[in-house]
Amino acid sequence: MERATWGIEDEPNDRQELKDYFKLNNRPGMDELLGHLSTNGYFTAPSSSQYHGCYEGGNLNHSLLVTETLLKLRSALQSDVSVESCIVCGMFHDLGKAGYYNKPNYIPNLLKSGKLSDSKPYSTNPDRLPIPHQVASIHILSQYIELSEEETYAILYHNGLYTPDGRLISGKETPLLMLLHWSDMYASRFLEVDKKGE
Repeated sequence: MERATWGIEDEPNDRQELKDYFKLNNRPGMDELLGHLSTNGYFTAPSSSQYHGCYEGGNLNHSLLVTETLLKLRSALQSDVSVESCIVCGMFHDLGKAGYYNKPNYIPNLLKSGKLSDSKPYSTNPDRLPIPHQVASIHILSQYIELSEEETYAILYHNGLYTPDGRLISGKETPLLMLLHWSDMYASRFLEVDKKGE
C-alpha cells in the first residue's frame, strides 16, 4: 500500500524533510498523524514567544534540528536506542506547541499600534488552559500512534532538570531521555541562535 502524500510534495524543504523521516518509520497511525499535523498548525507554529524558533514555522524547524542532532548523537555514542524512537521523540517532543483543542499555543503579540513586537513576537494564548506542552504532545500523539513507555517518559521530561518536575527524574534518566534532552538543548541554544525565519 502506498503511503499518503499529505499534500506536502511541493512544500518547502522542511516539510519534505519531515516526510523523509516519516518514510523511516512504519508505525501504524503515522499517516493519520501526519494528516492531523496539516490541520493543527504544526507546520506554522512558532517554537517560543521570544527565544528559539520565534517565527512562523519555527517549531517545525526546531523539531527537524533536534531530530537530526539526536540521530547524529545516537550514532556517535553507538546507542542501541531505535531510530524510530529517535524520530518520534525528536519530531514530536514539542507537538503540543501547535494547536491543542483547536487553540494555538502562541498567538501574535501585537502592540497597541497594531504592529508585531520585535522583542517578543508571540505571547502564550490566554484562551488555552495551561496544560504543559509536553503533556499535550503525548496526548495528541497517543491518539494516532502507540508510544512506548520510554518514549512517553522522554517526551514528558525532555526539558530535564530545567523544570520543577525535573527533580523527579534525577537518577532515573534513560538513554532516550538523555539523547532527546541533549539534542533539544543543543539545537535551541546553539544551532538556532542565528535563525530568525530566514
